[in-house]
Amino acid sequence: MDRRPRKRNDETWEELRARIIAETSTYLTEALQHPELAVRIPMIPAGTGRFPPSLTQSFWAPVLFD
Repeated sequence: MDRRPRKRNDETWEELRARIIAETSTYLTEALQHPELAVRIPMIPAGTGRFPPSLTQSFWAPVLFD
């Protein structure tokens, strides 16, 4: 899937709005049909500690570079 933005100089605001709503709907439908593909975001309650550097790397590498 190519995620680079495309130029749409001839697109009206109404067309842009409709396209964004359709793309969002498609994305959410796919996400709800395949929850196993979701990226789980690790958390630590505020003020109770920090993530080890290895966890930071193992989380962000697939998100940013896959």
